[in-house]
Amino acid sequence: MKKILVDFDLGKDHVEQLKKGCGGCDVVVCTDRALFAEQFRDTEILITFFHTITAEMLDDAPNLRWIQAMTAGIDMLPLDTLRQRGIIITSGRGIHKIFMTEYAIAAMINLARNSHLMFRNQIEGRWNRSVPQGEIYGSTLGILGLGSIGLEIAERASCFGMRVIGAKRTPQAAEYVEQVYGFDQMKEIFRQSDYVINLLPDTVQTRGVIDKGCFDLMRKTACFINMGRGATVKEEDLITALQKGTIRALVSDVFTVEPLPTGSPLWTLDNVIITPHVCGMSLKYMDRGMDIILRNLEVYLAGSGKMESVVDLTRGY
Repeated sequence: MKKILVDFDLGKDHVEQLKKGCGGCDVVVCTDRALFAEQFRDTEILITFFHTITAEMLDDAPNLRWIQAMTAGIDMLPLDTLRQRGIIITSGRGIHKIFMTEYAIAAMINLARNSHLMFRNQIEGRWNRSVPQGEIYGSTLGILGLGSIGLEIAERASCFGMRVIGAKRTPQAAEYVEQVYGFDQMKEIFRQSDYVINLLPDTVQTRGVIDKGCFDLMRKTACFINMGRGATVKEEDLITALQKGTIRALVSDVFTVEPLPTGSPLWTLDNVIITPHVCGMSLKYMDRGMDIILRNLEVYLAGSGKMESVVDLTRGY
């Protein structure tokens, strides 16, 4: 009997859904790290939220054939070993596009209206009607990474009257995006945009790719929104750009070190909005996640069809 192991609290209703749709597989939920390794040894399918797998653990799990990650990023997994073993990895890409898009739109509107400054005034009991009130209509949005989330943001931003440009590894025309650049032309995004949204994954190619050279190209009125991975940005260069007024403001949900250290200057800068890596969270997360799990499980058990959000292990996403 095929064994499906889940390493997080899926919830009673979702477990029942999984059991009904698994074709008689043995479904085991194990959230106890001390017991997990033993359960993992004879697992064929792993559904994981916490990516608790090491290369050494894979050596003890000869039956493993497929890992369904419930996150979009899978950089915490031992990708080289998984590639050598030919294990299928599917990610949670697609789960996040609705609520991450809403985060992005909210971030831009809050920056345009200078809500961060008004929140500070509220806390200090100060009535100040001189805080500039802008709008995102007619602004240019640059998106780094035009996957499912980036394309969803592009569509919604267009509805708000924004001009959208973007960059992706393999440039090709995309609906709602006026111009798509390759990563070798990525600096055009910084040069042209009023808002730059970073959605890049953490890979060898993207690590530290957003640096002083990028921020120096931005308009002094432009804002940076980081929703991808903290490692893709040289944080010291970003801090300097904010301190010097090279760029106007930042909204960041991800950081080089998390939790963000208490001594980071980002905590005290008045042109920064910080959220604690929550833009990919939603009360409806697992409802959408179950749709992906059940579709992929149907294809896997049938041995035919195309699974959703399959990871290219040579690229890392």
